[in-house]
Amino acid sequence: MQATAEESRSAGTTASRLLRRAGTALLVAAAYYLTARLGLRLALVAENVTPVWPATGIALVAFLVLGRTVWPGVALAAFLVNLPISTDALAAGATAVGNTLAPLVAAILLQRAGLRREIDRLRDAVAIVFLGALASMLISATIGAGTLVLSDAVPAREFPAAWAVWWAGDAMGVLVVAPFLLSLLLPRERPASWPRRIEASVLFGALIAVSFAAASTGLGILFLVLPFLGWAAWRFQLRGAAPAALLAAGIASWAAADRVGPFEHGTLLDRMLTLQAFNATVAFSSLFFAAVVTDRMRARRALERAAAELEDRVRLRTSELSAAHEQLAEAQHVAHVGSWEWLIPENRVSWSDEMYRIHGYRPQEFPVTFEKAIELVVDEDMARIRRNVEAAFDRGRDQDLPGNEYRIVLADGSERVLLGKARLQVGPGGKPLRMVGTVHDTTEEKQAEREHRIAETLQRSLLPDRLPEIPGVALSARYVPATTDMEVGGDWYDVVQLPNGHVGLAIGDVAGHGLRAASTMGQLRMSLRAYALEEDSPAAVVRRVHGLVNRLHLPEIVTLVYVVFDPDSGAIRFANAGHPPPLLIAPNGEARYLEDALAPPVGAVIEEHYVDGTANLASGSTLVLFTDGLVERRGISIAEGLARLVDEAANGTNDLEAFCDRVLASLVGNQVADDIALLAVRPVPLTVALHLRVAAEPHVLASLRRTIRRWLREMNVEPESANDTLIACGEALANVIQHAYGAGDGAIELDLTLADGSVDVTVRDHGRWRPPSGAEGGRGLDLARGLMDRVEVDPGPHGTVVRMRRRVRA
Repeated sequence: MQATAEESRSAGTTASRLLRRAGTALLVAAAYYLTARLGLRLALVAENVTPVWPATGIALVAFLVLGRTVWPGVALAAFLVNLPISTDALAAGATAVGNTLAPLVAAILLQRAGLRREIDRLRDAVAIVFLGALASMLISATIGAGTLVLSDAVPAREFPAAWAVWWAGDAMGVLVVAPFLLSLLLPRERPASWPRRIEASVLFGALIAVSFAAASTGLGILFLVLPFLGWAAWRFQLRGAAPAALLAAGIASWAAADRVGPFEHGTLLDRMLTLQAFNATVAFSSLFFAAVVTDRMRARRALERAAAELEDRVRLRTSELSAAHEQLAEAQHVAHVGSWEWLIPENRVSWSDEMYRIHGYRPQEFPVTFEKAIELVVDEDMARIRRNVEAAFDRGRDQDLPGNEYRIVLADGSERVLLGKARLQVGPGGKPLRMVGTVHDTTEEKQAEREHRIAETLQRSLLPDRLPEIPGVALSARYVPATTDMEVGGDWYDVVQLPNGHVGLAIGDVAGHGLRAASTMGQLRMSLRAYALEEDSPAAVVRRVHGLVNRLHLPEIVTLVYVVFDPDSGAIRFANAGHPPPLLIAPNGEARYLEDALAPPVGAVIEEHYVDGTANLASGSTLVLFTDGLVERRGISIAEGLARLVDEAANGTNDLEAFCDRVLASLVGNQVADDIALLAVRPVPLTVALHLRVAAEPHVLASLRRTIRRWLREMNVEPESANDTLIACGEALANVIQHAYGAGDGAIELDLTLADGSVDVTVRDHGRWRPPSGAEGGRGLDLARGLMDRVEVDPGPHGTVVRMRRRVRA
């Protein structure tokens, strides 16, 4: 029912709007029709070509004021006017098209030229004359005169005359009727005074008299109307110039139609060209003068306003200067900036109140000399200050001394760091006369900078210096510190290789900034690493981190996501403690957030609510972990930020490093308002030629066996050959771990290659070869020789290389 009511209201609104448009179009049609009939009384060619066509001005003003949607009214009226005076309905329709198209094009051109309907600029006058009248009316004249010839209403030889009369009539409507109508739409000012009304009456009476006199005589004195046009524009602007131009042009058009005065002789084409030149001159002069005067008056009013505003500002500034000294002293106190002046010949120093406070004294406690001013400066800095002053004196010219950072020791033994700036002024002969300067107490800033460097160093040291290289797993990470303040944050990420071959992925955010946040982040990262090695369940790991936070009574809010990924199966398990959910991106670009297993931030509640969520990370898919700085912006909700990240993920994720860079550039750019940690992981197919380098330690054997098994499976090696190869590799690797390095550290390099139906295995160490000893030694290699087609051992002074080969069936 509600939808039906809304649809009814919408339909009613649409119908009302259409009725209003139709009513407006009909009113325009009525005005067009009446003025057109009036203009036809002066028809000179075939009873339908007139030198005065005010309807065009009506149409142009309608398009400019009411919009282009009234064109049906103009077209209808034009058709009705032309139908009785045309040979047939087709000719009337063609003429109506020209009569509608010409003012419509004129309106479009004038709007694109930036016409102001007040016509108060010179560019407006130029546009309405040349674009609105002389150019656009070529359309209606050409279509109308051509229609007359094609319909045999006039012979072809009369086409130029008909065209000229038509063009003159339409241009007349634009030049004089349109400005007159626009002047009627100007906002009303205060009522005119009686003297101005009398002046206007005299002006227009004289204009009418002179216009009739000039148009009735053959002396060629039509130019006498120009001073009256200038008078009207100067005194009344567009309100006077537009009707004055209409009167002068209308009287001239009457004279041209009746062939009197200057229009008595010549062909019809000659008379129309003369009339059009006169009308264009009258319109342009009137509009030009009105625009110039209006612009000057507007500039004068702006100048008067500016002068008044300047006077007010001067008055306000004068009143403010009386309190300037107190305000300056207060500002210096807030900013810890003092000012001083040293009159060098008298050795007299003036300190501001803040200078005394910076040096640990009461304001104006004692008179100051140069020696008194520097008595608290530490010795090594005092020597530098004296050298700088002496060097400035020796140069003997006005100069700015370089900024100088120095330390002072107060009476209570505390030390302050100050930044001084000074300028020297010299007299004739380079004699030093005066030195002025400021001193800024930067002690707090220096302490904050030191704390920032410590926190930043701590934070960088606690983040992974590099990501581990895990076969079949692509990893990429970014950390971007905030640039809006000097404090570091508590955002962090980590990747842990677990003993069972799984990969632990963690990302977290400690609320706040500074040393406390960075220190808390370090404790949590180390504890999570330890718990991850002991617990299989992500929820159990987060639960133990939660217990640690409660025991340490950490006041900060900590959010955390911990994910365990099995590269063999692609399965992932995760737990979320109040953190933005991870984003899972399928190979085709479809993305979704893992919103399961969401619980409160660690330490936020006493009871534990952490559970495991599950998903699958197929080959080619991407899992993105991030902190809220990536998706939160001032003025933008986090939901919108999460949606933008999904949209960006759909743009393609071929290269993981490029993906991380593109996400940061698109969502953050240079506007980093909060720290950002970003970690992306993607399972990728193992290559036919696999190279591994790991530490020669017993705990890596399980992970290496899983990687070898996965490689053999992805290479489609049949199970029996794969099992034999896996056993032989395990024996060779165990032999290196047990014998190659003894108690020292070392590395194992393993290469697996499938080519020509054979698996080639190379195990390389950089230790020292030791032959098997005793009855139990050497059985590993014997077992490998029994399982593989070929086993070669190449001992050397820089390590041992074991090469094995096995024919396999895919």
